Amino acid sequence: MKKIITSAFFAAIALFSSCQIRNDDYTEEKIDLTSLTGDENYKSPVALPETENQSEGLSENWWRNSVFYHIWIKSFRDSDVGDCSKNCGDFKGIEESLGYIQDDLGCDAIWLSPFWECAYEGSTNEESAKINMHGYDVSDFYKVNAFFGSGNATAESAEEELVSLIKACHERGMKIIFDFVPNHTSSSNGWFVDSANGDNGKSGWYVWSKTALDWKNTWGASAWHKKNGKYYYAAFADTQPDLNYRNREVREEMKNVVRYWLNKGFDGLRIDAARYLVETEKSREDTDETHEWFKELRSVLDEYESPKFMVSEAWIEGNRTKLDGYFGSGDEFNMVLDFDQGKAVLGEIANQAAGDSPKIFGNPDESKSYGTFLGNHDEYADRLGDSETSIGKTGIILATSLSLLRPTVPFIYYGNEIAQKSGTQDGDFRLRQPFDWTKAETQKSGSDSVLSINKTLIALRKSAEYKDVFANGKISVLESENSGALAYTISDESTELLVVANLARKSAAELSFSGFDVSERGGYSLIVGNGDENADIENDSGCAVLRNFSPHEIRVYDFSSAGRENVLDIWDYDAEPTMYLRGTMNGWNATKMDYDGSEFSASADLTAELAYEFKFDEFGDWSHSFGTSGSSGTVNLNEPFTADDATGVGTNFSFTPEESGAYVFAFNAATKTAEIRR
Repeated sequence: MKKIITSAFFAAIALFSSCQIRNDDYTEEKIDLTSLTGDENYKSPVALPETENQSEGLSENWWRNSVFYHIWIKSFRDSDVGDCSKNCGDFKGIEESLGYIQDDLGCDAIWLSPFWECAYEGSTNEESAKINMHGYDVSDFYKVNAFFGSGNATAESAEEELVSLIKACHERGMKIIFDFVPNHTSSSNGWFVDSANGDNGKSGWYVWSKTALDWKNTWGASAWHKKNGKYYYAAFADTQPDLNYRNREVREEMKNVVRYWLNKGFDGLRIDAARYLVETEKSREDTDETHEWFKELRSVLDEYESPKFMVSEAWIEGNRTKLDGYFGSGDEFNMVLDFDQGKAVLGEIANQAAGDSPKIFGNPDESKSYGTFLGNHDEYADRLGDSETSIGKTGIILATSLSLLRPTVPFIYYGNEIAQKSGTQDGDFRLRQPFDWTKAETQKSGSDSVLSINKTLIALRKSAEYKDVFANGKISVLESENSGALAYTISDESTELLVVANLARKSAAELSFSGFDVSERGGYSLIVGNGDENADIENDSGCAVLRNFSPHEIRVYDFSSAGRENVLDIWDYDAEPTMYLRGTMNGWNATKMDYDGSEFSASADLTAELAYEFKFDEFGDWSHSFGTSGSSGTVNLNEPFTADDATGVGTNFSFTPEESGAYVFAFNAATKTAEIRR
C-alpha cells in the first residue's frame, strides 16, 4: 500500500484493556478504544481445505538463502497470447515462465500480487480493470479473481490454475508467497455490507462512530465516511474501510484466511500495510496492539510442518529501531522489508558519493532478515530503467550489484532485472506495465546485460562457498577520503569478503580505505571486477589502496581463499576521460572521440545542404550530455559555440554544411566550448 504521507494518520481500534463483550458496538458518542468485542468462541463458517501441495525438505529459515521475484500478476504474462500488452496476465502464464524466473534469472521464490476477487478500484470497465486493477480492495478473501485465469475463466477454474502454479513451483524446488491485505477490505465486501446494515452479526466488524471524528486519512482528508446515518473509518480511501481488530471474530476470521491459503500450498505471505491494524487514542500506527495480533498470526504459521514465513510491509524510513520492532522478540515477523537500503543505493550512485553514513545493514541475526529491493509496485522509486538517463547503464549495473552483494534477502520487482522503463500511465500505475518479453529474450545473451549481471551474482550468492556469508554475514563499512568510493566487508566465522565500488561516472586511478590492513590477512581472490588491470590491494600504513577503477566498477575480494574464479569481469579501465559524438550523421549512435589532453575531436562525412543535429555525450550512455538548454541551436562552421549540460531530447545542436565532405567536431570539456571545422 501507499506510504503514509502525513503523521496525522488515525484509526479507531485497540485491544486488551478489558475483556468485556458488548452486543451493541459503537452506540456511544465516544468510541470505546479499550474493550474487546465479539464472540470469544467464534469459528469461521468457511471450512479449511486439507493441507496439500506443501514444500518438502525445506530448512528452518529457507528464506534467508532465497532471492524473491515480485510479480504483478496482471502485467506479467498472458498464456493465451504470450504477453500482456493487450490482455491480462494469468497464473498459467506465470507457470509457463518458471524456467525464465529460475533458470534465466536465478530466483527461487515468487511473491504474487493480490489475486482475490476485488472491486476493481479506479476501473470503469473490463479493459480499464486490466490497466488499473491493483487488488488491494478485496471483496472476497476466499474467491480467486477470474481475471487471472486463462481463457474464459471462472473463479473456480482460476483457483485450479493457481494451485497448479503452486504445484509447479514446488516441483522445481521453488517457493511461492501471497500478498495478504489484513488492514481493510473493499466497501463492496459482503462483510462491510452486512456491517453497514447491522446484519448477520457483522455490526462490529468495522470501525463505526455516530460522529465523524477528527482523524485524517493518508491524504490529509477526513478518514470518516457517512453510511446509513453513521460514519465508518478508512485509513486509505472511502472504498477501503478498515477492519476492526478489537473484534474477536475479525481476529479469528483473518487468521482463518491465512490458514486457508497456506493449506493450499503457499509457503508464506507478505503483509500489506502492517503498521496500521490497531489504533489507539494516542497512536495510529506501530501500536503494541498491532504487534500482539501479528504474534498471534506468527503462532499460526509455526503450526505447520513445512516451514512458513511472513514478511512485513512496514514502510518506515530512517528509524531502524521502529523497523526492527516488527521482529518482536523473535516471535513476530521473520522478515521486514527494508525501505532504507534500496533508495540509498540509487541515491549514492546518482550523487556519486556515499555520504557520511552509508545505509548498509545486514540481517540482524539468524532468525531475523531484511528484505531489500530497488523498486516495487508503489511510489518507492522509479523503474530501474528510468535511471538510464541519469546514471547510465553502468550505473544501473552498479545499483543491481550493490543490491545483491549484501547479506540480506533480495526482492526483484519484475522488469527491473532487465532495466525495463516505466509506462506512460500516471502515478504508480506506470510501474505496473506489461513485462517486456522481447527485451528479456535479447538480454539472455551477453555477459554485460543487466539480466546476465543479476543471474551471475544470484548464482554467486547461492554457491556453496558463499551462501552462508550472504545469509549470516556481518557488515563493516570502511572509511575513505575518496568521496566517490564505497567499501565494506561481509564476514562470518569462515569467510571475509571486501566489496569496493567506484560510485563516480569517471575512472578512478586510486581508491583508499582505512581500517583494513591487508598485511594482517592471507591470500585473496578477486571474484568480481576487472582482473585485466592492476587489481591487487596494497597496504599503506594500515590502509587498503586499490587502483585503476573503471566508472561504476565494483570489485569483490575473497580473503578466505586464494585462486577462486572471477565470475564477473566486464569492466575496462581507461585512464583518459571520454566523450562521444551523437547525431543524425551516425544514426545517433555513440562515436568515441579522440582526446589530445585538452580537446576531444571526431570526424564525420556530411552532405551539402542537409541539416544535421548532434550533441556530445560524455559517457556514451546518454547520462550526461552537452547540447543546448532549449530547442536545437544552430551553429556555423569555424565559429566556436558554448555547450550546456543538457541531457535529453530537444537539447541538440543543428548544423547545415554548404559543401559535402569530412568535418571535424571538436569539444573542450573544461570550457564547454565546441567548434565545427573542415
